[in-house]
Amino acid sequence: MSHLALERVRFAHPGGRTVLEDADFTAERGSFTVLRGPSGAGKSTLLRLLCRLEEPQAGRVLLDGADIRAMAPAALRRRVAYLQQTPVVVAGSVRDNLLLPFSFKANAGLPRPDDARLRQGLAGLSAADVPLEQEAATLSVGQRQRLCLARALLTGPEALLLDEPTSALDPDSAAAVLAAAEDICLDRGVSVVLVSHTEFTPRRVTPQNLHLEAGRLAWTPA
Repeated sequence: MSHLALERVRFAHPGGRTVLEDADFTAERGSFTVLRGPSGAGKSTLLRLLCRLEEPQAGRVLLDGADIRAMAPAALRRRVAYLQQTPVVVAGSVRDNLLLPFSFKANAGLPRPDDARLRQGLAGLSAADVPLEQEAATLSVGQRQRLCLARALLTGPEALLLDEPTSALDPDSAAAVLAAAEDICLDRGVSVVLVSHTEFTPRRVTPQNLHLEAGRLAWTPA
């Protein structure tokens, strides 16, 4: 059984163009999928469908064979974490932002990480120099993006949807984030779907490559 799947999905923006038409997609648990396509093709929308931030007009989106419309949104998004291209932080410190998911009722049963674990999560994304006490609003866009990725990983998701996660990073930091995504996939068995406009050279994973254009999804050679 596939872990993530689209089954004959159609999606169009209200009064707008069709983004997906009769689209099928499957990703096995622990797989690494790279999604490419021209700007405006709907790659971000596909990610949003996978975590029910958007809903299709036809077809089904499945997680472990179950229609995600039957799942509570908060519980679904704990299992399927989505990191959008523009990072979102709340007022408060870096620590406050990292601990934000643990203030939600849906995560009440999760152990609250201590400062050592928070620093470890940042260090793994080349952000060890960011103090937990620093105001999140003062971080650069690249630092905010790494903060949001570290925050998403703290709740232990089964799948990770990454929308251009390195777009605001320098080459070294971008390489560290992509390496971390590979490690998460291989070492934790997390299914990763990465939207990228830039060249991705795998270090450890063998990705499956998906192309979206004119409403059509198609597998492409590695």
